[in-house]
Amino acid sequence: MNNSWTICISGEYDLNFLMFVASAHGFLTDEFDEAAWPNSKSLNVEQRNGKFKEQWKELWNQSIYKKGEQKRGNHQNLIIDPPDFSMIREEDLKAVLIDMWPSFIKWWNMPAGGQIAMHYWEAKPDLLAFVQEFESQVGREIKSFRLDVDLVYTGLREPIEVNEQFIIMPIKSEYLMKRDWWIKRFKEYY
Repeated sequence: MNNSWTICISGEYDLNFLMFVASAHGFLTDEFDEAAWPNSKSLNVEQRNGKFKEQWKELWNQSIYKKGEQKRGNHQNLIIDPPDFSMIREEDLKAVLIDMWPSFIKWWNMPAGGQIAMHYWEAKPDLLAFVQEFESQVGREIKSFRLDVDLVYTGLREPIEVNEQFIIMPIKSEYLMKRDWWIKRFKEYY
């Protein structure tokens, strides 16, 4: 049997930027992980209201949906288009994104900043060993597949499976580095 599989782990700026904004505005509660950066800063009343939180949540949901469709090969324009964020229609949300972009991108591009951390974690899991262990356990080769994993620096309690080909994963060893987590996924899908 000629099988081929690909797992592409990457930490891109777009979803990390949205988590950065959410963290700064105190939105990382409920389904999100509160252990995040940066701290909430003093905001004006307009930005604290539920409408702004709902706009952010809608942007998050649209962003992960469109990115998931893009990973499936469907042409989708992503919503995050810094630094002017021209695709954002809600003016208050757009103003916050424009205001926060410079501090985020400065951190992201620092010599020991977000992007460098992502490169470290992208290479950390021994995926070949996990696949070989799976094949040994089930007594067959793994089926052909492609899986894209976007790493989010902080803000998520657990991975979000957008579709069968795209997962958003927090940088947490209980997912990223845990052989059992990967083998369970392989058994479910491949």
